[in-house]
Amino acid sequence: MKPKNSYKVYFIDLLTKIPWIISGAIMAAISLEVILIPNGLIDGGITGVSMMLSEILGYSLSVLLFILNIPFVLLGYIYLGKRFAFTTSLGITALTISTGVLEVFPPFLRGNSILLIFIGALLLGMGIGIVIRNGGALDGTDVLALLISDKTSYTVGESIFAINIFIFLFAFILFGWKGALVSIITYFIATIIVDVVRT
Repeated sequence: MKPKNSYKVYFIDLLTKIPWIISGAIMAAISLEVILIPNGLIDGGITGVSMMLSEILGYSLSVLLFILNIPFVLLGYIYLGKRFAFTTSLGITALTISTGVLEVFPPFLRGNSILLIFIGALLLGMGIGIVIRNGGALDGTDVLALLISDKTSYTVGESIFAINIFIFLFAFILFGWKGALVSIITYFIATIIVDVVRT
């Protein structure tokens, strides 16, 4: 049985990480709703799948994000523990709420300029990296990437990018070669930022 002081330290540490996880989720949501989606770009992972389904079916992105990530939260609970499942649930919930709020407002940043794409990638990578650094994840593929990174020599960023190659193939079909190519470049930059921020 753990002494009371160890539980106190555990919960204090967890409480200090919660604001960072929420902040990271908000940064990722701003990147998605303010920059990437209005300019016909997609994210990778479950978020990217949710964005494409939202485009095809007309469902709310925030609702799809929440539903499609549930199995991966359970996977994280099984292999990475209760705390990871909690922080990941918190991150995904914060991302869901943030995207839901931002969906209400009309897009105001349009134009596939290099600067705009870089800002979107930077915000997305920083958001994901901050959440992972504080023990959580924002996307189901982040969970898979963490598991792969633990078992192989690949970094989390490299694992995320490798997992998402097939998603960008679907993006090619849906958005055309230009949209898919720019999305890949944006996401590649974001995965580099993830590795920088989380270390």
